[in-house]
Amino acid sequence: GGPVHCVCRMKPIDSHVFDSHDLELQYRLMEIAGEAGVPVPSLFGYESDTSLVGSDFYIMEFIDGQIPSDNPPFAFGGWVTELDDAQRSLMWSNGLEAMARVHMIELDKHDLPTLPRSEPGQSPIQHEIDKFDAMITVQLRENMPPDLAEALAFIMDNIPAEGPRRLCWGDSRVGNVIWRDLAPVALIDWEMANQGDPLQDVSWWYWIDYINSVGLGVERLGGLPELADIYRTWSEITGLPTANSDYYDLFSVVRYAIILDRKFDALEAAGLGRNENFVLPFVSQQLAVCKAA
Repeated sequence: GGPVHCVCRMKPIDSHVFDSHDLELQYRLMEIAGEAGVPVPSLFGYESDTSLVGSDFYIMEFIDGQIPSDNPPFAFGGWVTELDDAQRSLMWSNGLEAMARVHMIELDKHDLPTLPRSEPGQSPIQHEIDKFDAMITVQLRENMPPDLAEALAFIMDNIPAEGPRRLCWGDSRVGNVIWRDLAPVALIDWEMANQGDPLQDVSWWYWIDYINSVGLGVERLGGLPELADIYRTWSEITGLPTANSDYYDLFSVVRYAIILDRKFDALEAAGLGRNENFVLPFVSQQLAVCKAA
C-alpha cells in the first residue's frame, strides 16, 4: 500500500576477485543470522530466474545508517575520524560483539549443502587455503616476491590440524557494517562466508583496517583496540580458543596480498598502471612472528 525502500543484490557484472557468487547461500545465511540475533537487513525474497535482470538476485530492506569509507580508507577522513577515542572504542567493541554472535550460531541445525567447508579429516581452514591458492594469477606465481612465496609455503606446511568449525562471516570488517549511534544495525556482504575456524574472521577484522591505515602511511586512529585485546575480548564472549592466532594473522595478510594483486592485474589490463602491493611488508612481518613462535 505504500513505497518501500529496498536494495537489490545481484552478481557483479565484472568481478576482479572472485569467480563465482552464490547469492542464494548469502540470502540463506542472512536469514539464519537474523534468527540468531545478528543485525542484518530484513529479507523480502530470493529469485533464481536469471532472465529477469541478467542474474539471480535477492531483495532486502534498505538500512539507513553510516558506513566507514573504503575509498579512500576511513583513516584518511570522514565521520569515523571525527569521533573521539572513547566513541571509536565503543564502536569497535559493539562491532566485535556482533561478529562474535555469528560464531555462536549452531550450524548443525541448518541444512547448508553449498556452504564452503573442509572435507572430513581436513583442517578447518583447508578449504580457504585451497580457495586462495587457486586465486593466485599466473603472473603473480611466476613473479612472486620471495617473502610471499616463503609465507605461502609456511602456511601450507603448518596448517593447524584442529580448531572450531563455526560459521564465518568471511569479509569481516567495519566497512561491511552499517552503523547507527555507534552500534551495528546490519552486517552485510556475505560472499566470503564459510564454515571454518572463526579466528579467520577475528584476524581479518583487525588487519584490513590496520593495513589500510599504517600500510598507506597514516597513523591508526586512536581508541581502536590492539590485536591482543581483540582476541581476548572475542574469546571471552564466545568461549573459543585463540591458540592459532599467529597463523591466522599470517593467512590474513597473505590472502589480502593475493586479493590486491588480482585487483592490480585488472587496473593494469585497463591501462591504468599497476600499484605497488602495500601488503607485502606485513607478510614479511607476520612470517617472522610465526617463525619465532
